[in-house]
Amino acid sequence: MSDREVAQRVFAKEFNDSTLSIESGSSDSNKNIGRSPNFLVTPLGMKVNRLFAVGVITEVDNIGTDNDIWRARMVDPSGAFTIYAGQYQQEAAVFLSGIDPPVFISVVGKARMYEPGDGSKFISIRPEAINRATDHMRDRWVIDTAELTTERMDIISDLILLDTDWTGYFDENGISSDIAEGIRIALEKYNTGQDYLREMIIMLLECLKSVESTEAESTKDTNEKIILRILNEMDQGRGVIYEKLIDAAKQHGLSEEEIDEATSSVLSKGKCYEPRIGILKPV
Repeated sequence: MSDREVAQRVFAKEFNDSTLSIESGSSDSNKNIGRSPNFLVTPLGMKVNRLFAVGVITEVDNIGTDNDIWRARMVDPSGAFTIYAGQYQQEAAVFLSGIDPPVFISVVGKARMYEPGDGSKFISIRPEAINRATDHMRDRWVIDTAELTTERMDIISDLILLDTDWTGYFDENGISSDIAEGIRIALEKYNTGQDYLREMIIMLLECLKSVESTEAESTKDTNEKIILRILNEMDQGRGVIYEKLIDAAKQHGLSEEEIDEATSSVLSKGKCYEPRIGILKPV
């Protein structure tokens, strides 16, 4: 029996930008497998068979007809993952059926690509394990994933400028064969270039901005706590109208500018979300 594939960490944007699936049977770890595992290859060269992600579940729907099939939307600071759980993911299906969004969760699952035949491709996660998480776990995941993403981006940037012997570069820099293979495929199949790297740099900066600072509490932190406290006090299950939030926050001495800034910040950190335009709901 072979070891399971490593659960990779990838932001939702990079995951959803992926359009290539390959079957790999070349690595030593797969020599004794009757059927080689499938990998989703991302534009930044990550080969994803299994995925580990942490985010906020904002929507859960039962889309099944004859059997229950649960579809969930889990957001990270870059976008949203789609999770499906049915009769073959019983524990995950039970978990999703019993939660009341929004809630922080962690998920380990298989990367899946569905091609209906009209040229479109749909990327999702089939969960193996799913559990409740915290905002601190989400922040740690964001930092770790940003570091891993940056490492691959640096390699790709070097190779674009190098444009010579890629094998020599991989060997000289001690890059694993698995990472090297994924990056080689990304450069050849996606033609990943500087424009996409710049786009991803902006994404990474936004993701890191969402991570709550562990430094001493600032005025901004205090304003965010006021907004969150008001949301939790006023929410009766259907969210809070933004105009009413403004009125309540002004009674705490906040200006409209401070309210807008604090609200935008807690939204980006996943501590509240907007189920409908003009309605805010705390996590």
